[in-house]
Amino acid sequence: MTLRDFDACASITRPFPSRQARDRSTIRLAWLLARIIRREPVRYAPYKSRFDRTEYGFRRDIRAIRQARIYRGTELLGSDV
Repeated sequence: MTLRDFDACASITRPFPSRQARDRSTIRLAWLLARIIRREPVRYAPYKSRFDRTEYGFRRDIRAIRQARIYRGTELLGSDV
């Protein structure tokens, strides 16, 4: 089975995240949303102390909130973070 036989590279399959990992990410997003809704500062330091995640993970979670396009009235939540 070579590239010449199929004329394509083998696909890369990634395992699905476990249910526990999905639950934790949901909790992190809910925590961030609660802070945004209450107009509390959303900073990396409290996020790291609570969830022990990297700054990249923090930015990814903020990006997920922005991509969800959640509104409160006419205000887009996460746009000012």
